[in-house]
Amino acid sequence: MKQGYRSLMLILLTAYAAPSQSEPRDVNHHIDLPFNQYSALTLLAKWQVSSTELPAFIEMSNDSLFGTDENENSVRDDYEKALLNAYQKPEYVVMGLLSTHVWQRLLQLNVDVNTIKTNKEAISLLVNSMSINHCYYLLQQVDQNLMSPLLVYFNTQQRLDAKKNAEHQLLTIIGNQQHKIEFPTEPCSVFANLIHSEPIQQYIEINNNI
Repeated sequence: MKQGYRSLMLILLTAYAAPSQSEPRDVNHHIDLPFNQYSALTLLAKWQVSSTELPAFIEMSNDSLFGTDENENSVRDDYEKALLNAYQKPEYVVMGLLSTHVWQRLLQLNVDVNTIKTNKEAISLLVNSMSINHCYYLLQQVDQNLMSPLLVYFNTQQRLDAKKNAEHQLLTIIGNQQHKIEFPTEPCSVFANLIHSEPIQQYIEINNNI
């Protein structure tokens, strides 16, 4: 019974994260982002994220699960470079950076199941991950040329498998409490929540003191 319930949940989560491709694109629809250009630029400055901060040589690190972070800003160097190259809007760069705080936890969970210790933590991480996916899906309905950073971050089979395995681990931890999973009505609001999360606030404070 539990296995069947878990399988059903995976189907529902997949449907939430990737709605039917037959849905019409509403090019006039506007998706509100949780920050404006000014606040995004301020965050990038605090995080020391810019092309000048990147190391001269970017190692692709395709054989490594976590990759390299030579400038020590908690973002994999090749992914950081890809964000700066792909997006003209600083808001999108910030969103891509905030996503790493969720995706890196998925990779960590794949390595150490004790990374997530409680049912509440598991639900929060799963909802954040699925909300990020859905937010980018909605944005791509407005802007067909928008690149989702998900496949840039999980750019090897090893990393994709790790993400999938981590999500299975989360469902296992959640167990029979899956009825408590609630997705936000506005998926992009996940980024506002991430900005105010304790780990990110601590990181901003550390960088400001350097």
